Amino acid sequence: MPKILSIQYLRAAAAVMVVFFHADGMAEEYLNFSGLPFGAAGVDIFFVISGFIMWITTASERTTPASFAVTRIIRIVPLYWTMTLLLYGGWLIFRDPATVPSLWNLVRSLLFIPFVSPRTGEIQPLLIAGWTLNFEMFFYAVFAFALFIARRHRALLVCTILGALAALPLLVSPSGPIGLTYTSPLLIEFMIGCLLGIMYERKALPRPAVAVFLLAVGCGLLLTSGMLSAASTGVARLFHWGLPAFLIVTGALALERKLRVWRLPMLLGDASYSIYLTHGVVLSVVKSAVVLSGLDAQPLLTGEFILAGCLGSVVAGVAVYFLIEQPLVAAARNSRAAVRRVPPTAAQQVT
Repeated sequence: MPKILSIQYLRAAAAVMVVFFHADGMAEEYLNFSGLPFGAAGVDIFFVISGFIMWITTASERTTPASFAVTRIIRIVPLYWTMTLLLYGGWLIFRDPATVPSLWNLVRSLLFIPFVSPRTGEIQPLLIAGWTLNFEMFFYAVFAFALFIARRHRALLVCTILGALAALPLLVSPSGPIGLTYTSPLLIEFMIGCLLGIMYERKALPRPAVAVFLLAVGCGLLLTSGMLSAASTGVARLFHWGLPAFLIVTGALALERKLRVWRLPMLLGDASYSIYLTHGVVLSVVKSAVVLSGLDAQPLLTGEFILAGCLGSVVAGVAVYFLIEQPLVAAARNSRAAVRRVPPTAAQQVT
C-alpha cells in the first residue's frame, strides 16, 4: 500500500521527541538542567500508529497468521538483534567482566521476554530502547491470533483480549516483569490504534476544521503533562500521553489530503526505527565527550548539548537505516522468497 504521509510525518516527529527526551534527561542529570519529560510521549504515538498500521495492512484475506508473523519478525528482529549483540560485544570488550550482563539476560532480551534489569532496576532489556518492543511483539502475537477468525469479528477479539488484560489489575495485583508488562494500560494504545484504523477505512474521520482542533488539543495536553514520570506505564500515562497521542494521530490522518510531500520528514519517518534504536548510544558518546572535556561545568552548554545530541542521533540513525537496516531487511526478505521458491523433494511430493 502507498505510504500515508501523515503517518510518516508522525513517525518522524515521534522519533525526534524520544531523542529529545533522552538528550534532555542527560542534560538534567549531568548539566544541572530541569528536564522536560513530555518527549517520552513519542512512544505512545508509536503505539497508536502501530495499532493503526496493523489493522489497515491486514485488510486482505490472504494475510495469514504465519505470513503476518514472519513479516513483523523481518521488520523488527534483524536490526534489534544486531544492535543488542553489538552492545553486548562492547560490554565484553570494554567493561569489567563482573559487570557484563548474564547470558540469560541476553537471551531474554533477544526473545522479547520482559525482565528487571540489574543495571537500572526497571523492566528493560539490555538495549534499553527495546522495552517498547516487548509490548510491540506481544501485540503482534495477539493480532496474529486474531487473524484466525473472520475480519468482521477481528477487532472485537483484539479489543476484548487487550482490554481484559489491561483491566485485570482492577481484580488482582499482577507481579513480576511479565505480569506487569502484559497487563499494562499501555496495551489500550494499540487497541485504540486499531479502532482508528476502522475509522480510516470507513471514512469516519473528522472534518479538517475538527482535525486541527484535535491536533491543537492533543499537543496542548502533552505540553501540560510535563510532570508525569516517563517510566510510568499505568493509567496516568494512558490519560496524560495515550489520549493526546490518539487525538494527534486522528487529527493528522484527517488532514491527509491537505498534506504535501516533504522529503526530510519522509526520510526521518522511514528511518524512525533506526533512529529510535541507536539514539541512546549516540547520546552516550556525546555526553562522554562533554564530560571528558570538562565542559559539563558550563551551564550555557546545555542547549548546545541537547542540539548536538539530537542532530547526531538523527544523522547516525539515518546512516544506520541505509547501511544496516535496509540491507538486513532486504536479506531477510530475499531469504524468505528463496525458501518459497525451493521445489519440494520427491518425499515431500509423495506425502
